[in-house]
Amino acid sequence: MKNLEKKVDLIIEQINNNDADKKVTLVLSESKSEKCSSSKVEEIRQLFNTNPRVKDIFKNSINIILREVFPENYYPKNGYSEGEMSGIYDLEQEGRSVINKLNTNYSCFCVLLRDVNKVLKSKKEELISFDDSNMFIQINKVKQFVKIIDEYKDRIFNTNSSTFQSLMMVLGQTHAWGQKREDTTVEILKKQFGDGNVNAVGKLGSSEDMIGGIDCEININGELKTAQIKPFTHMKTEDELTYVMGAGNVKKYKTDLLIFSKNNKEIMVFDNNNSKIIGGNFVFPQENLIYSLS
Repeated sequence: MKNLEKKVDLIIEQINNNDADKKVTLVLSESKSEKCSSSKVEEIRQLFNTNPRVKDIFKNSINIILREVFPENYYPKNGYSEGEMSGIYDLEQEGRSVINKLNTNYSCFCVLLRDVNKVLKSKKEELISFDDSNMFIQINKVKQFVKIIDEYKDRIFNTNSSTFQSLMMVLGQTHAWGQKREDTTVEILKKQFGDGNVNAVGKLGSSEDMIGGIDCEININGELKTAQIKPFTHMKTEDELTYVMGAGNVKKYKTDLLIFSKNNKEIMVFDNNNSKIIGGNFVFPQENLIYSLS
């Protein structure tokens, strides 16, 4: 009799688990494919820039998850072709996939967080929030977050999942914006320094771009300078320091120059020597602004 009761309990547990799985699948597939609001995205951008450990945990976890979800599309360094970095290839297009940029994309982090919280809400579990400014709590929250992504990875990274569709839409859009910004900036730089003195470097996920952060090279008075191109919204000056605001992902670069583009028109070129990151923003000595172009 006891054995029979155990079997019945196991059957009931399996049914409940199956029902829960179906509910999660419905939540992930029936949600509307959409981006996060600009205010929510800005909150995550600030989180990434003020607590880099959160970004690192998310980045490393996503790299592993993508490799597991798309094993047939994953190639090690030089595995797809000579000079190509490791990552996902031949997914939405031939060659390197934009999904490789998911690991540091704060807009996609926001999409995943929103949809993971929908799942948690459907299960009547506590939602994940990064509102607490305590960095240790934020780190614990992101660990919980990526654990849930890993748990539901096969449902999330599925062509029928609205979450996946939202991620690919955001990645495609941000890549297109970034490419246009780089192309426009290079053209403006060529007008200043001459066509033969400015060279765009790399392509989507190339080794130069990923490792060195080099978007272009500029020959200035016979000296070759490497440069990273970033967006910006505005600048402010305090105590002989220039703060560049709204520059996307903020991290240290080894390039000679940091070039900032606003609306693909206004270009600011800074010497990268003695640059700092303060409060999630790039900060330079005032004299480091060497060119202002348009």
